Amino acid sequence: MTIESRILTDLPNRADDQLKPLWEYSDEELHMLRVTEFSTFLDHTWERKPTTAGQRESIGRLNWGIELFDGTRLTDPQNSRRLLWARKLMAVLLKAPSDCFGPAVASTGSFRRGFQWLLSWMSNHGYHHPHELTPDVVSHYLEDLPRILLDHQESEGISGSQAALGLKILTCLWTERRVLTLWGVPSMPVNPFGTKSAGSHAKQIATKTRGWIQPLPDEVAIPMFNKAAWFLNTPAEDVIQLLDVVRDPIADSDCIEVVVVMKGKEHIRRRKPGKRPAPRQRRAKKFLDSFQFSTLPGDTHPWHPPLNENYEASRGMTPTARVRQLFEAVREACAINIQGTTGMRISELMGIKAGLDPVTDLPLGVRIESSATGLYDVYLIRTELAKTEKGLPREVDWVLGLRPKDSTEEPLAVRALRLLNRLYEPWRPWANTSRLFIMDTGGETFRLKTTSQSAMTSQTMTGGMKRFFERWVDLSGLPDESKHKIRDNDLVAWRESKGTIFTTHMLRKSWAQYVFAVDPALAPAIQLQFHHLSLAMTDTGYIGSNPLLMTSMNQVAEQQRNLMVFETIMGRSPIAGKMGEQIERATRGLTEDFKNLPISEAWQRTVEFCDEQGLTIFFSPYATCLPIHTSTMRCHDEAHTPVGLRLKPNYATRESSLCAGCDNFAIDYRHIPFWQERYLQNWITYKQAEKRGETSGGQFRVFLDRAQQAGKLLKKVGADMKALERQVKMTLKEDHALARVH
Repeated sequence: MTIESRILTDLPNRADDQLKPLWEYSDEELHMLRVTEFSTFLDHTWERKPTTAGQRESIGRLNWGIELFDGTRLTDPQNSRRLLWARKLMAVLLKAPSDCFGPAVASTGSFRRGFQWLLSWMSNHGYHHPHELTPDVVSHYLEDLPRILLDHQESEGISGSQAALGLKILTCLWTERRVLTLWGVPSMPVNPFGTKSAGSHAKQIATKTRGWIQPLPDEVAIPMFNKAAWFLNTPAEDVIQLLDVVRDPIADSDCIEVVVVMKGKEHIRRRKPGKRPAPRQRRAKKFLDSFQFSTLPGDTHPWHPPLNENYEASRGMTPTARVRQLFEAVREACAINIQGTTGMRISELMGIKAGLDPVTDLPLGVRIESSATGLYDVYLIRTELAKTEKGLPREVDWVLGLRPKDSTEEPLAVRALRLLNRLYEPWRPWANTSRLFIMDTGGETFRLKTTSQSAMTSQTMTGGMKRFFERWVDLSGLPDESKHKIRDNDLVAWRESKGTIFTTHMLRKSWAQYVFAVDPALAPAIQLQFHHLSLAMTDTGYIGSNPLLMTSMNQVAEQQRNLMVFETIMGRSPIAGKMGEQIERATRGLTEDFKNLPISEAWQRTVEFCDEQGLTIFFSPYATCLPIHTSTMRCHDEAHTPVGLRLKPNYATRESSLCAGCDNFAIDYRHIPFWQERYLQNWITYKQAEKRGETSGGQFRVFLDRAQQAGKLLKKVGADMKALERQVKMTLKEDHALARVH
């Protein structure tokens, strides 16, 4: 039925329908209030007729069943107070706007997004009414808005017009406050934007989003990656076996043997298995009651308790609902491992095809190539970009990892792809999509294996990853602040939300951060994966062929530059090297200025300082290069590079000893592991030679020089030199004991 044909059927015969002022309608009378020519106040969807030729009919529809970011809908009972004032605000804008001009029909979608963003944030923070939006609360919302905007679109930048959408409802609440107050909706106490305009705030937010999303704090990322890697082994194999509750292999049998008791005696009868719900549920219960989870190496008990009646009674959850949670845990662990160790966006993750290549037995889209040196197998996956810009290719390669030529181990991301294909195997024959990730809307349990299902959406996967945090990553012991904070109490929100403030964009930033320098606190499997990725980037050059990866790496490099300078100014992290000394001198005045500033403001001032100075930074495990004095870059001196071409380090000639004496060289805490190892290796080698009386000829002088150089740098950046000396003495003592034995 077209909109035009509905006018006669939907429009009531009430001559006085629009004569009564809005604010005189009580909540009990709202069902009589006609807000558009087609819709009344309490309708689930409000419809307006398009006013411009060529516009689709749906452009004027506002469906109030808006999905909020916590998974609820605005029409759910817990959101009833938010829904009521949102509808009243929209009714005022349509029927009695303060500027006498109602919103255009084409702007309906922008109001839906504006309501979704603001109300989702209010729901997450426990606010129900506009009058609760005090200046402090609005300031908090404005601080979070860049993350909200970036989390719900594919691009990693925000325009001024997009930012303005996030402020739209706040603006309307203030302009329509008089009628809303008459109608029982108390207004915000003051103008939410203070002395600035909404446009000015939108412009600031748009500027702020450039590189705004930080990598996950180490205190959050490390337990997340470790747990995701943990699930990919024995737990995943157990969960795949548990999916027999869906496969129901007995259902396809001609007949089964069952034990029946008659007159106190057991008898074996043969009967058809039965495919109706009741016999299926009986078989599922019997299967789950008897299922035994595996015991992991080093443990004395299975990693999960039995899914029997005791479990159901003690947990308040049916065993099949728990199987669903375990299924989701493995699915999300696979997704986190793939996205978090490749740097791909969630849209590219959702675009991966299902199945295995019959020739290579690799997941579809995956191929193996030799590294430039020929020493490694590089695993790559090619996916189609969800969004492209002029000049970008339609398809790009993502490095999944690599392995030595003689190794049989596969990268974690490849294992995750194999597991996902097995995980979805029960539903795959009936899926109406070729995508790897399938949408499952079975509630707390599962759809039948014969139920047709479509491709999963990015939003559904994001919600699943948030639940992975909440259910499986214990953040209860987090301190209030991270070691490298850029705002006060930055970990409180993570702890209190149980990780649900997570966004998938953070995984891209963390990918780049860990490729720069692997944190030793990561579990061995994850640490090895990132080491391999780092090697793949330098040995293959594939990062250069993927502009999205280059963007992430550049943004994180910029953030790490800002953090290095910020922590130097704040006195948290000493910096060594000739360029380090220069940075300390250049920022000495800022140290005094920042003493009484809030951490977040000091951080913003640091970012502005670094941008003004035009500092470009290049990281390596042993040094930070800031190529300011290009005429004295030692790596380029070695290669005789013309000064005008010295825009970045010469990776072919640079090495630690050469860099350490360069005018552009700096190190901080990030580089301590490298220089500690260098110090120990060279100092122990020299001391061993000294004990053998072999140092007089000077042939071991190079080891002494390297050890002394490393020692000076380590002292400057605050390394524990006493612990290193104890390690040296212990090694020499053990060598002496072995020599006596032989």
